[in-house]
Amino acid sequence: MKRHGNTKTEVNFSEATKGKLTFLLAFCVGIAALGPFQYGYTVGVLNLPEQELKKFYNESYFHMFGVELGSDQLTILWSSTVSIYCLGGLVGSLLVGPLTGSFLGRKWTMVSINLLSVSGALLMWGSKMQTSFQMIIVGRTIMGVHNGCAIMVVSMYLAEVSPPNLRGALGTTQGVFLTTGILVSQILGLQQILGSEERWPYLLGFYVIPAVLQSFCMMFLPESPRCLLIDKDDLEASRRALVKLQGAHINQDVYMQEMKTEHENELKEPKMSLLTLVKSRSLRPQLLICVVVWLGQQFCGSYAILYYSTSIFLSAGVPEEYSDYATIGVGGINVLTTVVFMMVVDKAGRRALLLWGVAIMVFSHAILTVTLGLTENLFCECGCQQGRWPTGVLDSAGACILPNATGDPNATMSAAAPFVNPYQWISYLSIVFAIVCIIAFAIGPGPIPFIITGELFRQGARPAAFMIGGSVNFVANGAVGLVFPILQARIGALTFLIFMAVCVLLCIFVAVKVPETSNKTFEDIQKLFGVQEDASGEAPNDISSDAYEGTTCL
Repeated sequence: MKRHGNTKTEVNFSEATKGKLTFLLAFCVGIAALGPFQYGYTVGVLNLPEQELKKFYNESYFHMFGVELGSDQLTILWSSTVSIYCLGGLVGSLLVGPLTGSFLGRKWTMVSINLLSVSGALLMWGSKMQTSFQMIIVGRTIMGVHNGCAIMVVSMYLAEVSPPNLRGALGTTQGVFLTTGILVSQILGLQQILGSEERWPYLLGFYVIPAVLQSFCMMFLPESPRCLLIDKDDLEASRRALVKLQGAHINQDVYMQEMKTEHENELKEPKMSLLTLVKSRSLRPQLLICVVVWLGQQFCGSYAILYYSTSIFLSAGVPEEYSDYATIGVGGINVLTTVVFMMVVDKAGRRALLLWGVAIMVFSHAILTVTLGLTENLFCECGCQQGRWPTGVLDSAGACILPNATGDPNATMSAAAPFVNPYQWISYLSIVFAIVCIIAFAIGPGPIPFIITGELFRQGARPAAFMIGGSVNFVANGAVGLVFPILQARIGALTFLIFMAVCVLLCIFVAVKVPETSNKTFEDIQKLFGVQEDASGEAPNDISSDAYEGTTCL
C-alpha cells in the first residue's frame, strides 16, 4: 500500500470493470459449467421414468425379501431416493473449503471430483443387472457429493475469472447449464428414448459423458488468477492466467493491483474458516443474506414442481399421454428464461430481478392453490379415467358408482353415456401457472444465490461462505424432495400456500436487506456493508458506499 504521510493514493479501478469476453474465457466458462449440468441432470432424471423405476423397486424388493412393498412404503422409499442426493450434496459442499484453497485450487477440484460422478453413474447403471434398488440410492448419494462440491466450486471459479461487468452474465452460465441438464434428463427420460423398462439404466449412467469431457478439457485450461495469486501466492502464474483468459490487450497492472488490494485487505482480517465466518460480526450481514436467499431458493416451491411435475400434472387432471410433454415444456421454458436472464442480469441488477421473480411466484402459487384445489374437489376421489365427480364411490369390483345422464344411481361410469369433462380447462390453467412459476424462478431466486454468494465475500471468506450456502441449499433441497410428496398426499393443493408464505417473507427480506451488487468490484461490494479502511488501517462500519464508487485506496 503506497502512503504519503497520512494520505493515501487514490487509484481508479474503473478499467478493471470493463473486461471483454474472449474465446478462451467463454470456453472455460462452458467447460466449468458441465458441473452444474450434472447437478441439473440429477434434479430431473427420476421425473419421467418414475413409474418404470417404481416397478423395478417393487420387483427388486420382492426379489430380496420375498414380500411386496406397500403403497406407503413405496412412497417413502421413492421420496427418499429422490432427495437422498441432498445428503451427499451436504457432504460435498463441506469439502469445498479444504479442496479449493492451496491444496487443489478451483481447476483441479473440478477435475478430481468427476471420479465421484463416474463411480455413481456406474453403480446406477449396474443396478438392473444386480436387481438392486439400493445401488440406485447409493449411486445417487455419491452423485450428490459430486454435485454439492461442483456447484459451489464452479460458482467460485466463474466469479473469479469474470471481469466485474460480465460477472453476472457469466455467473448465470451455470444456471443455463443446470436448467439444460434438467431439460436433457427429461427428454432422454421419454419412453421412446431412454425411459423404457429396458433402457432406463443407460439414462442413469449418462453422467459419464459430461464428467469425462469436463475432466479432459479442464486439465488444459487456466486456473483462476485470483486463486493463483491469493491462495497459492504465485504472481507470475496469476499474470499468465489473466492474459490467457482476458487477452494481452488488457491493462495487466490494473487487474493485478485490484487483486493485490483485495489480498492486502484480506490479510488484515483473520483467516476465514467456517467457524470463524459464522462468528464474524463484520460479515454477519453478508452471511445472513447468503443463508436466507439459499433457503428461499429451495422453499419457494419451484424445485418441488421440477421434481414432481409429472405427478402434479396428473393429479391436476392432465391426461397421462400429455403429462410427460408438459413436463418437458416446463424444462424448455426454464432454459430459455435462464438464457434471457443471463443477457439482462448486469443491466437490470440482481436485487430487482430477485424481487420481481419472488413477487410473481407469490401470485403463481396463489393461483395454483385455487386451480389444484378446484381439481381435487370437482374430480372424483377414485381417479377414474372416464371423468371425475365429487360424489364418486367404488363398488366391490372397484368400479366407480356415479349418477349419470339417465339419473340411475346404480349405473357405473363404464355403462354411462360418453362423458366430456367440463372442467378440463382448469387442468391446463394449472400447467400455465406452473410454467409462470418456473419462469419467475429462473429470473430471480434460481440463479441469483449462486452469483451473490460469490460477490458478497472476499477471497479468504469465499470458500467458507460457499460451504455454508451449499450446506443450507442441500439440507433444504432434501427436505423439499422428501416432504413434498407426503404433504401433497395429505393436504393436496394447500401445500402451495406454504410455498406462497415463504415467497412473501423472502420478498420482504430482499426489499429490506439485500443491496445491489451489479457492476461493482469485490472491494466496492465490501464498502456497501461499511467495510472500508480509514487512515489508521481500521475498518469502520458507517462509511457510505456512494463515495467510493469505482475507486479504492492504496
